[in-house]
Amino acid sequence: MPARLTVYPPDQPARQFRLDPDRDYLLGRASDCDLRIEDPRLSRHHARLALADGCWRYGDLGSKNGTTLAGRAAGDTALRSGDWISFGGMLGQFDELSEERLAAEQQAARKRWDDTVRRSRGLDPAANVDRLLQQMLASSIELAGAERGFVMLADETGRLQVRARAGGVEPATAGRDFPGSRGALARALEARAPVVVCDTSADTMLGAQQSIVRGRIRALVCLPLLVGDELTGLVYLDSSVPGKVFSGLDVEILEAFAAHAALVVGVASVREELADVAKLLPAELSHEPAPPALLRELGARLPRVLAPAVKVAPS
Repeated sequence: MPARLTVYPPDQPARQFRLDPDRDYLLGRASDCDLRIEDPRLSRHHARLALADGCWRYGDLGSKNGTTLAGRAAGDTALRSGDWISFGGMLGQFDELSEERLAAEQQAARKRWDDTVRRSRGLDPAANVDRLLQQMLASSIELAGAERGFVMLADETGRLQVRARAGGVEPATAGRDFPGSRGALARALEARAPVVVCDTSADTMLGAQQSIVRGRIRALVCLPLLVGDELTGLVYLDSSVPGKVFSGLDVEILEAFAAHAALVVGVASVREELADVAKLLPAELSHEPAPPALLRELGARLPRVLAPAVKVAPS
């Protein structure tokens, strides 16, 4: 029977490997591995998976950090659908797949993409920016199955400020009371790419942070908002549900939705800022020079309309 191995590497969405019953698979860090996972906890040649006598078997190849299955050391072990495997500390899950299950998963994925398209079309650039951001955040939480989150946008100085929140999170609170993960925000800003943590307790950089422990965060995803090459904000989502993961499909859907939302919000922001600038202009033309205060105000506002990009780390 075909099977699937799902692994949860740090800072990335869950990765899924389809296992063909007519093949053997070498798993590890080396370039010649069939299932290559670049994580220092795995040995170069960590284990082998193969179907024998109608049963998938897992064989550890003397790996440095070992393998545990359901909390017990595993050498040559028969696998059952749903088994959790720890490759020296990095988690994976084995599942047997039927044709019916594959068809159902494909149908569910199509429905989720259809829902994403519907929600994207529902974002109106003529709407109020704050209302748009709250709509965007609510849709992101539902699309990913998260519990809470917030959206940050760059202000006129380029500093990130919270503009929408949901699920009881208060990210504007400074210092040790901050309930989200500042580490995840910093990583997403630096890489300009999604940061995904499916098991915070196993993340050596985030797991011990007070924000993670106090917020009881089990899984999180942080996505940059990009308009072209400009970083204009961030979306942060997390969950305290044990076993919650953000899959590759979750992240693909969130990235597509966030890319569209960033454009819509950008257009709405420019429209609102231009309306504010227009209010500063005199109602009638005059031969008198424009007041210096008005010129200074226009000079300050117009660059913000054209390029409200992030210039510094979140505050």
